[in-house]
Order: sequence, then C-alpha cells, then structure tokens
Amino acid sequence: MRPTTQTRERPRSLRRAIERLDGLPLRAETVRAVLRARDAAAAPSAPRDPSARLFELDPGWELSTLQGSSNPLRVVGDSVSWQRKDDRTADSLDRLWMQSIAIRCAAKRLAAESGAADPRRYARYGLLLNLGLWAIATVDPDALHELLSIRDLAERREAERRWIGVDSATLGRTLAERWGADAALADACWLHADRSAILSAASAGTSDLALFQRAYSWAERTPWALNARPEGESAANDPRIRLLMAEVQMRCAGGLIASDTSEHESQLARCHARLLERHDALQQSHQAQGRFLERFRTSEPTESVEDWADRAALTWCREPGIASARVLWLGRDEGDTESPQSAANSDGSVVTVPLGRPGRPIAEVQFRLDPDGPPLDVRSHSALSAWNRWAESIEARERAEARLDEIVKACRTHLQRHERDEPAERLDALAEFAAGAGHELNNPLAVIVGRAQLLLAKANDPDAVRSLRAIIGQARRAHRILRDLMYVARPPALRPRPCVPDDIVRSCLRDLQPEADARGLRLVSDFEDPSPSVWLDPDPLRHLIDVLTRNALEASPPGGTIRVTSRSESGHLEWVVRDAGKAIDPRDGTHLLDPFYCGRQAGRGLGLGLPRAARFVSLAGGRLQWQSSAEQGTTFRITLPLPAEPPRGERAKTG
Repeated sequence: MRPTTQTRERPRSLRRAIERLDGLPLRAETVRAVLRARDAAAAPSAPRDPSARLFELDPGWELSTLQGSSNPLRVVGDSVSWQRKDDRTADSLDRLWMQSIAIRCAAKRLAAESGAADPRRYARYGLLLNLGLWAIATVDPDALHELLSIRDLAERREAERRWIGVDSATLGRTLAERWGADAALADACWLHADRSAILSAASAGTSDLALFQRAYSWAERTPWALNARPEGESAANDPRIRLLMAEVQMRCAGGLIASDTSEHESQLARCHARLLERHDALQQSHQAQGRFLERFRTSEPTESVEDWADRAALTWCREPGIASARVLWLGRDEGDTESPQSAANSDGSVVTVPLGRPGRPIAEVQFRLDPDGPPLDVRSHSALSAWNRWAESIEARERAEARLDEIVKACRTHLQRHERDEPAERLDALAEFAAGAGHELNNPLAVIVGRAQLLLAKANDPDAVRSLRAIIGQARRAHRILRDLMYVARPPALRPRPCVPDDIVRSCLRDLQPEADARGLRLVSDFEDPSPSVWLDPDPLRHLIDVLTRNALEASPPGGTIRVTSRSESGHLEWVVRDAGKAIDPRDGTHLLDPFYCGRQAGRGLGLGLPRAARFVSLAGGRLQWQSSAEQGTTFRITLPLPAEPPRGERAKTG
C-alpha cells in the first residue's frame, strides 16, 4: 500500500543532529582496505588499486577527500562505520546507495563522452548528489526509510519540510557549502532533480548542472529510482540504461553494509588507525629533529630579518606537537628594558617565548600547540639558546637598516611634497609676476596705444601709417600676453549662463574662415541638430575653440582639412578638433600644457593658448586629451561636464 504524506512528525532532534553533522560514515569495506594498505607498507596517501574501486563506491570517503582530508588513517580514526539496524532500513540504504552509484557511473560516462578533462570529478560529485538524503540516513535511518516510501517527489518534499524545515535538496546544498564543496556540487545537490530553466541558468556551472541532471534522469530509469516513474517510461529498450544497470549490479555486490559488520570491529579499526597514525608521527618527529639541526647548521648568519623569521617559523611548524608558529620582530624603544615573560593562554594551546638578551628582547615566537600531538615544552627546547644567539647576531644590522629606511622615507616624503607643491608655487610666482608686470606695463602700453592712435589719425604718409599701426598692434599684443599670464596663474571665477556651444563654434569658425582660405585649408564642422542649450561660461568656451582651431591652422599644410565635432550627451559636452598636420614632437608633447615652457621661435608669442585652455578645462572639472601621429595628424578632445541649470531665483548667485 502506498504511504501517504500524513506520516508521523519527526522530532526537532533530527534537525539538530543534522546541523551537528560534520561528515558521513564509512563502509566497513573501506576501513578494511585502508588498514590492509597500511599494513602492507603502502604509501600513506589515498590507497590505489587493487582496492581503489572500493573507495570510489563510498560516499563518506569521497566526502572526506572533498573536505581536504589527505591522511587515510586520520579519516578512519575520526569516523564511524555504517551499522545494520534491521532489514528494512538496510534495504532503504542499499536503494539509496545503488541509485547514487548509478548517478556516479552515468556522470562519469557522460563526462568522458563530452571530452571533460577530469571525468573522475564528475563521478565523485555524482556519488554525492543525494547529499541531503545521505545526511538524513546518517542520523536517522528510519526517517530515510519513511521518506523513500513516498515515491511522489512533491509529497516527499513536503514531508521533508515538516521534519527538518527544508527539503533534502536544499539541505544537500547547505551541507555542501558548509563542508567546503565548490559551487558546482552545491548547485548540483540542489537542482539535480529540477528542470527549471530559471534556476538552472542561475547556477555557477550551467553545463555541469545539465550533465548531472542528465545522469540523474538515467539513474531514475533504473530499478533503484527514488521517485515514481512516469507512465510508459521504461529502460527495457535503451541499451545505455541496461549497460548502466549491469555496471551498478557488478559494483554493488554485497550491499552498502557488509553482513559481517559489527560495532566492535568499528571501534577496533578506529583504535588501530589512531595507533598507526601516532607511530607515523613519532617517526616523523625523529626525522624532523635532524632536519631542524641541519637547517641551523647551514644557515647564513647575515641573512635578513624577514628571511630569518620565515626560516624560523617554517622550521618550528615542522616540529611534532606544534600546529603553527609565528615569529615577530619587536620594535622597542632603547629605554624599554622590561623583558616579556613566557606566556601561555588559559588552555595552554598558545605559548609565547621571547628571544634576545635578558632585558632586551628583540623577537618573540608564538607557538600554537597541536592538541593531538605529543606533549612539548618549547621553553626548555635544546635549540632555544641557538635561536637567541642567531637573533642577537642580526640585531645591530636590523637597527641600522631601520635607520636607513627612515632616512630614505624622509627623503621620499620631501621629494613628493616638493613635486606636489612646486606647480602651485610656480603658479603663485607667475601670478605675482603677472600682477606686477601688468601694473607697471599696462599704463605705459595704454599711453603708447593712445598716442599712436592720435598720431595715426593725423598721419598722411603711408610709411608712417604702417609704422603706427605696427606700434599699436605690438602694444596690444604685449597686453594680451600679460592677460594670458594672469589667466593661467589666477583665472577668474567662471560665470555660467545659458549658451549654445554649437553657436560658439560656428561663430569662431566664421571668424577664422578668411585665415583658413589664405592658408589653403578646409574647415569642416559636425554639429548636432538641433543644438542644445547648456549652462556654461561662453567666454572661456570661445577662447577654447579659438585656441584649438588656430593651432590646427598653424600645424596643417596647404590643402589639408580641419574637422571640428561637437556633441552633448550623457551630461557631458565633447569637442574634437582634428588636423592633418605633422605630428607633435615627443619632446614638445611632454610640455604641451606647461605655461613655463615655450617651444616656439622668438617673435611667435609665448604659447600660452593651450595652457590657458587647460586651466579653464581643469576649473570646469573636464579633461583635455590629445593624440598625435605622423599618419593621422593631431586630435584634441575636450570633455566638459554639463551642470544642471539652476532655478531662476538662483541664477544671479551662480552668475
């Protein structure tokens, strides 16, 4: 008779027992194989053939390997074995086991057919796919029997939620994550029986999950299926399933729990494994002492403090009875003569021992003792005096190196501060110079321009007219140089107001068109349509596009094209000016935006156009980038952030 979901409620102790679980029991056959391999003087690593196939059939062993356990004796000594309770629960365990073996074999075969690099990994994960059910079987075999009696998957999940709070698939995922499995196994434990495309797509390895789901569907078509088989589904005509069934029957002869398994044998096996492990530890201790003395004998007395600390910690970590060691170099003041005493924490697992002369400790070693290792008194260790002499031999050099490091650090700090403050100091000096020069020269220049204009109005001689106009032009040029110097050193505050950047570019290009025609150059523009209005200061914008375009005119050969592009998008204004002139010399390129460097010939100005433009871009929070090559000319790219236009009531404040 098919059982209903109205089974008895499981006690809360079932969930608490699962939460305290840290592994799965081992098969008695696995324990015997480990001890046989050790007694036969096999390597202390994981056993190999001819008994290796036994370990591939044990979920508990595969889980211990997945958790990083590399010592088979430690695994056996810390584990328990499956025990037969009655025929009913044994049949349920065999059914779960054989279904897991079927998943394992199918996953390995599918992985090999797909060309996977490590089919063994897929086989191990396939064996642990039902990790949640294995955990339930470990703490309560009767609960597993009752759950497997419910063939409908939905009804069984409802019963699992009533008993342990979650379904077995979710429990398997939680245990896999807690026990250190990777995301592929955790997702496979969770989603191996589900075909939800949404959940499968969210898994860490979608292709791996699809392989496990397919392997699970193969196992569900065998006689050991855990769920009700859909109507009409049969494996009789599928040679792959028949081959899988034959392989499982061959591997699982004898069942999960051998008929001669007993609790007494399990206890003796654990005791035997622990004694063998202790024997190996003592043997390794003898070998470690020889290595320890050899390391001290061959060490260089002039090695660095860091190398000394690493060598000491590594050497002590190999000592029996010590789980870990940490060597600390003490940076104490000269007047501090108090020596720390050997200290231990309340349970004695951590011991700190000072090294150095009495009253002047220079280092300390923090030992964390292994509670499972042999007892060890590190304070009376025979090599401790050698450690003291070794530490004393490098104390003087360590102090000298520390002083040298302080000197180097101070020099670097001074250089960094100088490099950081020098540009500001130079700009301040430039501002003072420009202010003084402007005050002293602007008035004489104004007088020169005024008198020259008066004379020009009365002059009739063509040569005199040309000379006077040259005087006026050069005086105004001197005034502009002083103005540019002041702008670069102390630029005025920006006065943003509504403007259309494209109109500014058009106006500038119209003014420069006669010069372009005279040089035999084409001015090409590319604007948005319609042109948006932005909240920026139009005066610096005009100067910016004027400088970039004039530089392009001067750099381009006759017949060339200068292209100007303007875009406003994503809260930024972008201007790009491209010319087809010769590339900028790398030596000049490093000083392109430096107001204190001018690569121009005498009589062609100070070259403050680009530095002035760069100052405006910096004040506006933008970027000025350039790229130059002999094949493609030079491109200047300006990117300016576009602030939001303030309300009308606040425009006067911002303007």
